[in-house]
Amino acid sequence: MSNGMLVIAALTACLTAGLAAMFLSRAPRLSFAVWILAAFLLPVWVGLNVGFFMSAITLLTLGLVVLHSGRFRLAGPDVFMLLFVGMIALLFAAKQVELTYLVSGLLELALPYFWGRIIYERVGSRTVAAWIAGAAVGVAFLAIIEFLTGSNFFVLIPGYEPLRATWAPLQPRAGFLRVEGAFGHSIALGGVLAMSAAFVLAAQMRAWAKIVGLSVVGIAVVLTFSRIGIITFVLSVVLSILVLRSVGTTTRWLVAGLLTVGLLVLVPFLDTVFLDAGGEAGGSADYRGSLTVLLSQVHLIGGATGWEDLVVGDVYLGSFTASTDNAFISVLLRYGYLPTAALFAALAGAVIFAIRTQRMSPAAVAIVAQLPGLFAVAFITQYGVLLWFVVGVAVAGSLTSSTKEADVPETADRSREEIMIMDGAGFGSSSRGR
Repeated sequence: MSNGMLVIAALTACLTAGLAAMFLSRAPRLSFAVWILAAFLLPVWVGLNVGFFMSAITLLTLGLVVLHSGRFRLAGPDVFMLLFVGMIALLFAAKQVELTYLVSGLLELALPYFWGRIIYERVGSRTVAAWIAGAAVGVAFLAIIEFLTGSNFFVLIPGYEPLRATWAPLQPRAGFLRVEGAFGHSIALGGVLAMSAAFVLAAQMRAWAKIVGLSVVGIAVVLTFSRIGIITFVLSVVLSILVLRSVGTTTRWLVAGLLTVGLLVLVPFLDTVFLDAGGEAGGSADYRGSLTVLLSQVHLIGGATGWEDLVVGDVYLGSFTASTDNAFISVLLRYGYLPTAALFAALAGAVIFAIRTQRMSPAAVAIVAQLPGLFAVAFITQYGVLLWFVVGVAVAGSLTSSTKEADVPETADRSREEIMIMDGAGFGSSSRGR
């Protein structure tokens, strides 16, 4: 292509992007719809190299934060997140944090959090819940097709090759394909669908639609053959039917019964699968248990350096360089105890806010249900982005005035779900062998 054609193409792209930005800046609901679809359907290797690689979802999040940024009331969790950002920036300036970890901390943890805070104020709980629920059910349906056909068309999407080479290969377990959709790993897909279960139950749908949607999501989680994904899905469903006021009585009993039957049928099957997986599944569990040896290398402030060549006791720490499948320990190694404390204080604050204001929301439920997962998987691919987005949404939801939105419970003699208008409810690198 000639230089003239390249210039014309570049100008056309800039003009198109500018027009899209002008339109999206006036359409927050459409902006959120585009964002959530990108998060669920674009693999992490799709993006742009700007000196360092930025995935499409990160670029989109950054652009939408700029377009929709505005003033919002600061809360305790926001202060902790800003403290985390400030500390890692200063540590990078002092050469105590690597550039890669500074960028990932800012763009993959803090930025989605503030996007959640911002967009909830613009569109409200019903829109956030509806789009997350819809995207999750759609992706879960595709995951079931992936399992039945043994094909994942997302891996055919071209992109940044180092990342694609890492995340595109599919994973078997005991002879079964572990579905992963566009998330590059079955654990990431399982974690995101588990979070989404609370939004499916909270969305403004009839009871039968919620049951069908939740069933599709649950089947897809099982087909990831991820133990932590299945556990967090069950936790999310149980907590939702126990504490979400927007879930009506009929739905609670139907979901409880469905979950009980599902567990009775699936537990023996899953037990057989994990037994057949033998050393692969057992080795994965042993690996995660041995990660605690890395705590000896964590500093009070600043990233741990040079630990890859050390031997602690009988453990060679270099075996953990390719993967640290524990979000908490990974963050500790990257930034140290104090920045990690600030980051997770923001997450804890979102839950505490919800409890203190008596507004347990789907977002807060999703966070609580994901806590076990933080010790079994790092913030890989889109999982980390969506988790911190949900944390931001939970904070925003807890701060919403109770006069703005109200619950309308489902009565026992109605076969449809309530018209859900939440009382301030907020919605919203790992080794491949693990």
